[in-house]
Amino acid sequence: MKKDTVKGRAVYVLVFIVLLNMLYPITNGNNAAAQILYQVLYAGLFVLGIFVTSESRSHIVFSLVLAVIWFIAALFYSLDPTNYWKIQTTYAILLVFHINIIWTLMRYIFTAEKVTADVIYAACAVYFLLSFFFVPIYGMLETAVPGSYVDNTLGAPVQWQQFVYYSLITLSTAGYGDILPASMWARMLSGIEVTIGVLYVAILVARLVSLYDVQRKVE
Repeated sequence: MKKDTVKGRAVYVLVFIVLLNMLYPITNGNNAAAQILYQVLYAGLFVLGIFVTSESRSHIVFSLVLAVIWFIAALFYSLDPTNYWKIQTTYAILLVFHINIIWTLMRYIFTAEKVTADVIYAACAVYFLLSFFFVPIYGMLETAVPGSYVDNTLGAPVQWQQFVYYSLITLSTAGYGDILPASMWARMLSGIEVTIGVLYVAILVARLVSLYDVQRKVE
């Protein structure tokens, strides 16, 4: 893999992810314009993902096709957010995209020869991306089996915006208890995310400490 595809770009991925995490509340309600605006911003993350994962021409073509299909599906979803297949298609494409960019950034982190700002940015970006990764998974389950998740505060079906919040809280093991996994499959998925969150931080810290130790001895 060409590490230069990540070098200098990881910070922009991190900024975009944090921005998306802060702005998702604007999509609350039935405002189609806000939904489309958010999808456009998410398209920006796709563009960054294409540059970050552009290790070969075939990879670039794959990422571009994936981005175009997602953007079209997301626009249709924004205009009709109740259609089952539009929802599931959008979630499925998001899942593939997140796997693509997470894998690229993880390889960069765990093949780096020393601790740099880019490695730190990539590590932070992966953490947020892991929480985004589970959003479409939760969404697909809730769409297929309504009631898999329960919001104790709103008393209404759980929407994807709430999954953005729920996923980050679950990954960080905060677990406020306002949104609960009600089915066995939902609980299994939430348990996996908690485990991944804990293991990622532990393995990442061990990796960065070992890199820093080697770097200090060399210097």
